[in-house]
Amino acid sequence: MKPSSPSIELQFRSEDMGSIICLSPEVLQHFHKHRQGSGKTTEVGGQLFAEFLDDRVRIVRATGPNTTDKRGWAWFNPDRRRQNAEIRRLFERGLHFVGDWHTHPEPQPNPSSLDLASMQDCFNKSRHQLKAFVMVIVGQASFPVGLWVGLHGLSAWERLLQVTTTDETNGVIAGQIPHR
Repeated sequence: MKPSSPSIELQFRSEDMGSIICLSPEVLQHFHKHRQGSGKTTEVGGQLFAEFLDDRVRIVRATGPNTTDKRGWAWFNPDRRRQNAEIRRLFERGLHFVGDWHTHPEPQPNPSSLDLASMQDCFNKSRHQLKAFVMVIVGQASFPVGLWVGLHGLSAWERLLQVTTTDETNGVIAGQIPHR
């Protein structure tokens, strides 16, 4: 799969909640643009915004990074004041905040204990009506291998299974792809 292709969409399934999380072509392009290279590049990240369609959450916008974020090679602290303003602004445009994304300096990313705790804290402290927040970690490998996608609810988290790759022009181009 070419992440730069404008028509590719990845879909992930939650076994626990029965939802499908879709990453739009624009979001995948944004992730690809900000993948962390080798050497002295720093982690970056931002927020995820979606439209709700029946049992699907279609993530259509990824924001960040912001110049006011704090970051290093293996850590990232967003400017929460700026992110809260983004949430209000994009909500007025009909988009809903559904979670966060950030990069890792590894080919196949896995969340750290700090990542999991931070997402749990974000879910617990936010005012929302969602059953869970989405966390995407963008690694250095090509997609979908270079993505970790999970849901974080009130007391637990779940890594999602990629179920399809969709070409908006030609339909489904790949079925279930197992993660390691």
